[in-house]
Amino acid sequence: MLVTGSSHGAREDVGVNAVRDVVQSAVTSGLAPCAVVGLTDSERDVWSAVAPGAEPVRRDSIFLIASISKPITATAVMQLVERGQLLLDRPVASVLPEFAAAGKGEVTPWHLLTHTSGLDETRWAGGRFGSDQTVGDCFEEACRAPLFFRPGSQCRYCTLSFTVLAEMVSRISGRPFEETLHDHVLVPAGMRDTSFRPAEPARRAPVHGLGDQGAGDRLMARKIPGGGLWSTLADLLAFGRVFLREGHGDRGHVLSPPSVRQMARLHTEGLCAVTDGRRDRFDYGLGWGKPGALAGPPADASAFGHGGATGTLLWVEPKWDFAYVFLTNVWGASDEAARRGLDAAYGAVRADIAAGEA
Repeated sequence: MLVTGSSHGAREDVGVNAVRDVVQSAVTSGLAPCAVVGLTDSERDVWSAVAPGAEPVRRDSIFLIASISKPITATAVMQLVERGQLLLDRPVASVLPEFAAAGKGEVTPWHLLTHTSGLDETRWAGGRFGSDQTVGDCFEEACRAPLFFRPGSQCRYCTLSFTVLAEMVSRISGRPFEETLHDHVLVPAGMRDTSFRPAEPARRAPVHGLGDQGAGDRLMARKIPGGGLWSTLADLLAFGRVFLREGHGDRGHVLSPPSVRQMARLHTEGLCAVTDGRRDRFDYGLGWGKPGALAGPPADASAFGHGGATGTLLWVEPKWDFAYVFLTNVWGASDEAARRGLDAAYGAVRADIAAGEA
């Protein structure tokens, strides 16, 4: 893994300066307005850097992580599975009877976690930032929604699916999803600043590209389980460590090793996403994307990760014992800056190997 000094660069670490340079170049060229980036191994944070650009962001700034929320929510679902409270192949309607409406009686939690349910979120997604819907309203929208295709026959990315999963967690646990997520995932993982509404507004990085300033506040009020969490570099590195350690968080047990492996393996082999008649490869685990879903990273087949619509990325590489986090703050941002940094992180691993052989 990476040769390390202090996490804040007390000495020149082999390879990681290239990551810093690539990220700084991406910000300077305008690919991202700012960036906070870091690497961890299974033991601790090993390196981080800030490229503030025009934004006065810091290492502890709190960013809207968008769809990186999905694997965090999926972790709460998998905790129910390993407690024997939920079966991934049983219909969602066995827990949420109202969800069976509009032909959804065969949809299972596995379908929701892998984006193979066929759930049509078109109407909901179109009004995502323009209303004052609560998370309960979003679940009702999911119950009314029809299907695009027979569950399990193909893939279609769907954020609304994770609202249904969160409602399952809430219904089974008898507690609001937000509380269960905090107590059973965030606390044992050591994620002190992750929530649907940052406790310290002054540390919150502004989100550009949402239109009016009130859109961010409306998004926070909706507490969208598949895209509404806010987090920090340190917290997401800690979440990455959970999966490098096969389920052990900084402050307690999060998942069993078999559950970690089940989430991280490819589940959608042979299935494609069909859009406008075009069939595209769609590689996904349970709440995690797999290497084929992102063109480019020189990843091992065991690797997994997730990006977010704000330009964010969390990537976990078990074979080489590192996790990478890239945070920025533009809704609808290209993932190019994050991916360039990730490629440089793999280069840092190669540099360390070469240094160790010298």
